[in-house]
Amino acid sequence: MPRVYIDPRANIEYSAFYIKGLYDLFGRTNVRFNQHYFSELPDDSNLNFVVQQDNIIIRYTIDYNDVSAISQVAYCWCDCYGKINLRAGLFEDDQQKIVNIPPSFGIRIWALIPTLWLCFVNMLRTGLYSKRFVSGYAKQIRHLPITEYSPGEVKPDYAFSFNTLWNSDEWIRNDETVNQKRYNFYKVVTQQSGLNNEVGFIYSTKRNLNPLFQSFVTDKWLPKTEYLAKTKQSVLVFNTPAWDLCHGWKLAEYLALGKAIITTPLVNELPFELINGKHVHFVLGSEGEIRQAVEHVLSDTTYRESLEQGARQYYLDYVQPRAVLQRLLTKHLVVV
Repeated sequence: MPRVYIDPRANIEYSAFYIKGLYDLFGRTNVRFNQHYFSELPDDSNLNFVVQQDNIIIRYTIDYNDVSAISQVAYCWCDCYGKINLRAGLFEDDQQKIVNIPPSFGIRIWALIPTLWLCFVNMLRTGLYSKRFVSGYAKQIRHLPITEYSPGEVKPDYAFSFNTLWNSDEWIRNDETVNQKRYNFYKVVTQQSGLNNEVGFIYSTKRNLNPLFQSFVTDKWLPKTEYLAKTKQSVLVFNTPAWDLCHGWKLAEYLALGKAIITTPLVNELPFELINGKHVHFVLGSEGEIRQAVEHVLSDTTYRESLEQGARQYYLDYVQPRAVLQRLLTKHLVVV
């Protein structure tokens, strides 16, 4: 069985999804943290790992960052570069190392005591005693195991949608993209007769005080378990490219939960197409078009259930950790 060695400098909150995939494929005893294999790699913004098989070492990096740019340092170091948020036209044709991967989301893979121990040991290995390093382990604990991300019982008369109200400026124009489209969705669902709803914006660290959105701002905080339970119950969900037009965690979560997803077109690429009417229902994002889509999903149970089944199957085929890692590894014919 091949051995896997992970760079202990990894941001655990963002890396846990892929470490779970490595555990699934190789077994936990064959996946370890080890600084030795990464001494020549100064860039730790990605999840870096190596697979050792028959005295051959293959180097991998997984870039889960919101931006579409790649790390040139990590690209030169690795044999295979897994990248979320690829955008057409930004990469040269000869960059054959890049593998387009779908979005992920935060999960918990270790209980409290193992997490604390691993954090302590990896601090000693790396010499990283920063708040940022520790926070990745702390945030991993606050997430839920991936086993919780399965379809639940839907309430046909209930809609739930809580989202961050991102700050917007002349460089990151979030108001006219993500914030406006979510606002349009909120307006539509709150105007639907007979539809109970819980929708709202939550401020990010830098508050967006655009008066247009304030009527939907809430200070209500939901534990992750309650947030997930309400999302499972929601008759439909709304997705749109998030910060800087990236694939947000919500898209991957909605697919895992098998939701009827109404979504605006994606700016960044996916490795496999989301088909309109099969996996998701596409809209351009205007209030009128969102209203038509919402009313269609609410009135046609057969269509809603087909979207739910299509979304879940897309997750199982392409998005779940095992599927993502298997696809990366087969690029170099790693046998597991």
